[in-house]
Order: sequence, then structure tokens, then C-alpha cells
Amino acid sequence: MRQVAYVDLTNRKVTIKPIPEDLLRMFLGGRGMGAYLLYNNTTKGIDPLSPENPLIFSAGFMSGQFANAMGRCHVTGKSPDTGHYGDSNIGGALGAEMMYAGFQHIVITGKAKTPTYLLVDNGQIQFRDASKLWGLDTYEVQLRLWDELQDPDVKIACIGEAGERKVGFACIRHQLKRAAGRTGQGAVMGSKNLKAVAMRGSQSLPVKHPEKLLEITRRQYDYARRTKIFEITKRWSNLFAWVVNNEREGIVVRNHRSNYFPEGYGHIDVDIFLEKYSEKMLACQQCAMHCQHRFTIKEGPYKGVMGEGPEWIAPVLFGAFAGNTEWDKALMCFEKTNRYGIDSLTYGLYQGWLMDIYDRGLLSKEATGGIDFNWGSAEAMSKLPELINKGEGLGKVISHGAEGAIKHLGPETGEFLYRCGRGLTNEPVNDRILRATCLGDQTSNRGNDHLRGRCNLEFMGLPADVLSKIIGRPTNPDPYAWDTKAFFAMWQQNLNTMSDCLGLCKFWTQWFAPDLFGFEQPLEVINAVTGWDMTKEELWTISERGWNMEKMFNVRDGEDRRHDTPPKIFFEPIKEGARKGLCLEPDKWNALLDEYYELRGWDKNGIPRPETLKRLKLDKEPSHIL
Repeated sequence: MRQVAYVDLTNRKVTIKPIPEDLLRMFLGGRGMGAYLLYNNTTKGIDPLSPENPLIFSAGFMSGQFANAMGRCHVTGKSPDTGHYGDSNIGGALGAEMMYAGFQHIVITGKAKTPTYLLVDNGQIQFRDASKLWGLDTYEVQLRLWDELQDPDVKIACIGEAGERKVGFACIRHQLKRAAGRTGQGAVMGSKNLKAVAMRGSQSLPVKHPEKLLEITRRQYDYARRTKIFEITKRWSNLFAWVVNNEREGIVVRNHRSNYFPEGYGHIDVDIFLEKYSEKMLACQQCAMHCQHRFTIKEGPYKGVMGEGPEWIAPVLFGAFAGNTEWDKALMCFEKTNRYGIDSLTYGLYQGWLMDIYDRGLLSKEATGGIDFNWGSAEAMSKLPELINKGEGLGKVISHGAEGAIKHLGPETGEFLYRCGRGLTNEPVNDRILRATCLGDQTSNRGNDHLRGRCNLEFMGLPADVLSKIIGRPTNPDPYAWDTKAFFAMWQQNLNTMSDCLGLCKFWTQWFAPDLFGFEQPLEVINAVTGWDMTKEELWTISERGWNMEKMFNVRDGEDRRHDTPPKIFFEPIKEGARKGLCLEPDKWNALLDEYYELRGWDKNGIPRPETLKRLKLDKEPSHIL
């Protein structure tokens, strides 16, 4: 029996409820059920940092099962960073352990009177004193708890000082690298005086057809490991995407000064990282891909710094975006954000913005506290994470949101802080050259988001017949073309929603490569585990339902078409390079958005129509079944 636990920190009370099977078939688990629980346990206009805003941990529906790459966990709550729907997905072993401990979902509300951590242990949840953990970084917290509980196998989600201080982009950390990063769920956790959630369990998970599941898992693994992307990722991780995106002018250099970083070659190359820094490859639980590096800086001023990662976005953010060509500085800065519990992606965007306005003369050295913020400054990359962590100086200025930072530093600086319509700082990718990707990213419910809407297949040069077969209808493979891209974006969003509901890593899906998993392979696993007879069409509808549940949360708070708008720089022509002159054209963008809304069953203002909600069985929400 799958269960949800309601944890009231204020009154130190736990209520456990079974999840009805009908509801499971509507939302599965993970992201979909997280959206349902958030909508049903909040009201319009709730303050993200109030005790009433839930912090929801949701294991994927298949997390912990004997299935490939299904072990992820979702964290949901209204975002203090944007004021809109917020959530984040986390790998490692957290989702699987949560299921073994007896819970598919944990809904945390209220605020503890004193620093507290939760011990989730085989169907029981205990409130424990975290006073001695308060003020510790995310590495230290895990070490202390393993010692206190005398169990190094306990799986821990925790915050650092940034979360304690309610920094708007504080994240929740697990192990050395895993993070629920974007949207500031670490700040939500800190606002509740909750330092950590420790999980351990030994409960078995029921399987209706175990022999069939074993056959499916073996067959799917044998297939996946023979793909080219599997072998590439096992060696490089997804750092290969840094090279690919730089070569196609798909990155953002020096905060949109350009889209190509040739000066990085011979310095911040992937091969140099492999030779000088990478020591071994690691994997999340339930996964055989081993896509994660363990690295150490072996010499120089940062000798001894070690961590896990980085993914491809790190050499973009801490390299090209910051005008830095040195791996040592990039890895040092990246490791500090991880240790302090600061979302590295949001941090890197703020850091590049500060360097940009410093270079333009809009930020004085006096305003930085005497810190050099020139492009690639080692001093800035070392000190800014520390200032954020301690809530001091320029770190304090940017800690609580873009609007406050712009007001403090001057309205003229806001022109260069690029954000999507929902207020989330825009990722360092040149989406204006990719029609489906830009649409998928910008209409994502938590804000501009490669993990929700990025159509990676769009720039792989696939033949039209191959791409069309994958998508399920005729699709133009030209990334600059506007036709057929609305359905492409919706298809990708639905595939990614399905992955997050199940706890399936996207590195095993057609988000990552054309010959990996679509809807069919996970469907085999679902039916073997549950004994259901679920169809592909039903799984597609579940993904639609989850997406619309998130949308309903935002609409309830007043969201409309305005919030699906890219940064204005996307409508400005690229100034140099092979893509010179390309941009989003307003008329074509609006026509594409209209087409997307129609496919979604929304009106011209981006609001789900009543008949759409009825078709998806959302017309009675909030239903308060749970």
C-alpha cells in the first residue's frame, strides 16, 4: 500500500494516509502527485516562506523498483525565487530510500519552534533536535547525521546556511552533488526551521509480475548499453554537450555578449578535465550509466578541493558565461555553491550579471566591497558564494530576488539581468535559434527550463522521417523552421513530465538521445509492477494532467499569457557568428504560442478551458481526496 505522510512541524504531529488506487492512476507519483498535493494543500496567493506553504517530497512512482534508472525524487512547493509554481528533481538514492522507508510522499507544513530534522524510518517519522546542525554546510550535516545515527547508509536531504537564511535560490542537497536546485526549495525548508530529512528503510516493494519485470529490465538494459550515447556518457558524462553547444553557438558568453567561446579551447576543454581532475565515475541508485565524475584539484591555490560533477552547464556558467578559461576556478566556485547549498545554475547567472554590469561601469568597486568583478575574476568567484552563504555585502543584495537586487543596484542594471516571464533567471543557452526548444522552455510551469521543455532532438540533424516517427506525426527537423514546432514542444514536455512522475532519469529517454526510451518502455515496467493494463494513450494523458495541474496552480495566482514571454534579448538579432541576424520574430512567436495553446486545450490567454479540465478529470479540483 502506497502512503502519504502529513508532517505538521508546528504541532509535531504526523498523519499517515493511504493513497487511493484511482488517484495513483491519475497522477502516478513524483512530479504529478506533487502538483496535486500542492494545489490541494494551498490557497490563492500563499506566501512561499509562510508556514502554510508545503514542502513536499515525492518519490517517483517506480523509484526503488528493479528497473533501469528509476530512483529519483521530486520536491515541490511555491517558489520564493519567483512567486510561482516551484519544484525540483533530485537523483542519487533519495527516492528509492523514501519508498523503502514506507512513503511515496511526505507533505511538510508549519514551522518548528527550534531547529529540527526528521528521521523517516520504516514507516515511522520522528522529530529530532537539529540545534547542533544549524550553521553547518551540507557536507558537514550529512557526516554528523551518519555519526549520530550510527548508520552511513541513511539517505539525507539537507540545507546549508543559505537555506537557513532563506536565500531565494537556496537548494536542497543530497550526497556531494545531488540537488533539488532551481526555484528555492532550500529556502522553503529553512523557513520551517527544518535542517534535514534523514531516511532509511528496509521495506520491500510489491511487484505483481516479478519474473516479467526481471525480463523487461534485463532486455531494456541490454538495449540501452549498446547505444552510442550510453558509452559516451559513461566516459565524458554530459560534458560532451559543452563542446557541442559551443560549436553550434548555442551557449551564452559573458552574459549575452556573444554565443561562442573559442578562447576556452586548450584551457577549459573536456579532455583536460578528464586528464587532470576526474578520478572515477559514479551513478545514482538503480542506474548503470555512471554519468557522474568524482573530481579533485591536485595542485595550485585550490589544491585539495574535491566534489562530484560537473555537468555541461558548469563550464558554461563558470567558464564562458563568466569569461573564465580556467578549470581550477570553475571547479572551486562550483564546489562552494554545492557545499553551501546554493543552486549553482541560478548563482552562476547572477555572478555573470554582476561581472557584466561591473564591466559596463554600472557596478562600482565600492558597491562590491572592494572585490574585483572583472570577467573571470578569481576573487569574485571565490568570495561571492561566501557572501551569499553568510548574508553579507553583495551576497545579501542578490539573496532575496532579482527585483530587490535591481532596486538596490539601480534600475539601469535590470536591463542586463535576463529573466523569463515567470521571473526565473534565464538559462545560459541561446534558445532563440531553436523554435521548439524556445517554446518548450519558456512555457514551462516553473519558468525557463531545459529539464521540462528543451527539445534536444531539434538540433541533432535527424532525418525528417526519423524525427517524425519518434514524435508521432510529421515534424520539420529544421531548427529554424516554425511549422510543426508547437506539437514538438508539447510532446517533449509530456515525455519529461512522465519521466518525473515515475522517477525515471531523463538521460535514459528521448530527451537525451533519439534511440533511448519513449513512452513504451516505461509503460512495460508500470504494468509489470502494478498488474495494470495501462495504455500508451493513458500514460500520455497522465502527463497532460500533471502539466495542467501545475498550470492551474499558476492560473489561480493570476498567471496568463504574459508569463510565457521570453527575455527581450531573444527578439534582438544575434550580432555575430554563423547565426548572425537570427532572432525570434514577434508575430511568428505569437502565432506559435497560439498554436501551442490550442494543442493544450487552453484559450488565447493561456488559461485551460473548462472542457480541457473536464477531459483530464481536473474540473473538480481541489478535490481534497488527499
